[in-house]
Amino acid sequence: MTCNICPNYCKSDIDTICKQNPQYDDENVIDAASVAIDPIEKKPLYHYLPGTKTLSIGTVGCNLNCMNCQNHTIARPENALIVPTKSYTPEQIVQKAIDNDIPSISWTYNEPTIHPKWIINTSHLAKEYDIKTILVTNGYTSQETLDNLLEYVDAVNVDIKSLDDAFYKNVCSGRLEPVLNSVRFYVKNNIHTEITNLLIPGYNDNIVDMKKIINFVVKLSDKIPLHFSAFYPQYKLSSLEPTSANIVYKACDLGQYLGLKYVYPGNVPVSYKNNTYCKNCRHLLIDRSNSIKSYIKDKCACPNCNHKVDIII
Repeated sequence: MTCNICPNYCKSDIDTICKQNPQYDDENVIDAASVAIDPIEKKPLYHYLPGTKTLSIGTVGCNLNCMNCQNHTIARPENALIVPTKSYTPEQIVQKAIDNDIPSISWTYNEPTIHPKWIINTSHLAKEYDIKTILVTNGYTSQETLDNLLEYVDAVNVDIKSLDDAFYKNVCSGRLEPVLNSVRFYVKNNIHTEITNLLIPGYNDNIVDMKKIINFVVKLSDKIPLHFSAFYPQYKLSSLEPTSANIVYKACDLGQYLGLKYVYPGNVPVSYKNNTYCKNCRHLLIDRSNSIKSYIKDKCACPNCNHKVDIII
């Protein structure tokens, strides 16, 4: 029987690329490898519920095999059966969000869409309490799964590794087009979308690659926040040097020059470049230089010029 959850379409229900196992068949028992309360900015989401906390849930497995995976102990374990997990029901996860007065649940740390039923069942219940559902995803998702998740997802951050299909093949053991299809799908269906691109020295940190991803985002919408993030040695690329902050800032400046309204640095020291400014009058809207402080009016307007801002509060 062929699995249709992701574009790999594995023919075995046991030896799958994403390391799923029959133990995960129960859609009402969620085996979580990590549960934490994070700032939503850590996902990163800068234009969705800024300054709030999110309940982060990580499970086991991934449908890509990225050489730089920072969570490889749960995303690419040699044996998924020995990864420490704790079982939760959707009711328990939602109750944890309620008890901590948290307005969103983020499926993150590994690839969440390989377990769509867990997301759907939890989101169905979370909606009753106006708790939002967020995916931090590699975007390597089948059209069938995208369609099934549509009414249950409120916001996503999609990690586009590169706009080069060869990069996906050689570094991630995947393909580019399904990722781009997912991004287009989320944007078309008005799911709040932000994008992250990790700049890996010698792989995708050159001007040509930066321009490709910037131009792709601009064509979708110049209002989509793009996060350029610094690489740190991980997993099979542990011999590389970290990305310099100057390269990340250069990418951010290039993004703005080529037409994006919101480009942010990640994994580098926080600076004014992490702040959000009104694109009409340049007034400070969200200060992230220390703690998160928002100056946005209740009606999502700039406090200086009353211009509508591209942020969901």
